[in-house]
Amino acid sequence: MLEKVIRKFLYWPEPVAREKPLPGYVGNAEEVWFRSDLGNEIHSLYWPAPPKRPTILFFHGNAQTVFEWALIRTELEPMRCGLLLVDYPGYGKSEGNPSEESLYSCGNAAFEWLVSAKGIPENQIIIFGKSLGGGVACEVAQNRNILGLVLESTFRSIPSVAKKLLPMLPTAYIFKVERYDSISKLTNIHAPVLVLHGDRDDLIPYEEGLALYEAAGEPKSMYVIKGAGHSDVALTAGDDYGVRLRKWLDGIY
Repeated sequence: MLEKVIRKFLYWPEPVAREKPLPGYVGNAEEVWFRSDLGNEIHSLYWPAPPKRPTILFFHGNAQTVFEWALIRTELEPMRCGLLLVDYPGYGKSEGNPSEESLYSCGNAAFEWLVSAKGIPENQIIIFGKSLGGGVACEVAQNRNILGLVLESTFRSIPSVAKKLLPMLPTAYIFKVERYDSISKLTNIHAPVLVLHGDRDDLIPYEEGLALYEAAGEPKSMYVIKGAGHSDVALTAGDDYGVRLRKWLDGIY
């Protein structure tokens, strides 16, 4: 019962009919499918990288689908990378139900699809996680020879955030499931890390991002967006968002 309540609070899936056509604004996106090791067919959008450029594996937040998240392409354009944008189980056209286990399975399948189906070397892949997607990104990035890891507006763990937002509740007891214990996984991530966080984030406090930065191994960078909340980091940063991402990438690639 408690697991169901937590998942209802944490996940906001929006199913989409399989036959729904791609909107025009996704440009040259390829609609791709692959199966996770839990048997769920996962739907994603893929934009090939320009010649001799890396690819971003992007894990989005807990709401909306790849159709809405496709707009992130504009914000990431200065990086000149390919992009695989993944819908979690139960989101969009993807099968299954969302849970920590099923999102991890989905994320690992997406990484393996880039490597096996597209022949992209691990060291040409940047894993990018935003909000809830940061938890998936940290799981997938472990013990892999990736180019880099970007964590935007994300947390140490779900219990850590809950403790700050709901200090009166016994969060350690409540969150025995759906923990997304990202900070404990950073010791297994041996790639450059970039942490981005707004200093006015009232959903996932800035201190969560700072803790991730402090726990990450070198080389690491942190970009604090002054005046930004949880969902308006790129909007608040303006052109500097793309500039800073490209500068970080140029420093490692």
